[in-house]
Amino acid sequence: MSISALLESGLEIHPLRGERHDIDALTATILDHLSEQTVISLDTLICLMPQYTWNQIFARVDQLARCNKIVLRRHRFVYTLFSTDFVA
Repeated sequence: MSISALLESGLEIHPLRGERHDIDALTATILDHLSEQTVISLDTLICLMPQYTWNQIFARVDQLARCNKIVLRRHRFVYTLFSTDFVA
């Protein structure tokens, strides 16, 4: 079957179907750690979650910060996460 035939068929392809649960678990874990500590460095968070890679954690933190679920600040080379409930 050609590529154009596949595109025209309307066939839905979900190569990452099983990954959706992992994404939700990662988000929940990050938010749980942040709710416990209110302020946490990205390096500390990465050490607390060895089952995920640095890239997975940073991408999720970036996404959470962009949708205002957490606050991400950088001072020189140190990234710090703040709960949105944290009053500075």
